[in-house]
Amino acid sequence: MIKMLGNNVLITETQKEKTTASGIILTESIDNASKPALVLAVSTSALGKVKTGDRVFVDWPEAMPVNVEGNAAAIIDADHIKAIISEE
Repeated sequence: MIKMLGNNVLITETQKEKTTASGIILTESIDNASKPALVLAVSTSALGKVKTGDRVFVDWPEAMPVNVEGNAAAIIDADHIKAIISEE
C-alpha cells in the first residue's frame, strides 16, 4: 500500500490497445506528451481533484518516474494533471 503525501498523485501510463483478428496488438501512435495516465493513488490534499481509477492527461515532463512493486509508475503534483478523461 502506498500513501501519497502533499498534493501528489501516483499514476501509470495507459493506452487503449486493439487486437486484430489474427492476434496482432495495435497501440495508438501518439507522442510521449499526449499519453493518458491512470490514477493509482491520491493524497488527501489532491482528493476532490482526482480519484483512484481516473484516466487523465498530465504534463509528463513534470512527473517523477518510480518503480512500484516492479511496475513502472510516476508521481506527479495534482496541479500538473490537465484533464480527466470521461467515459460519458
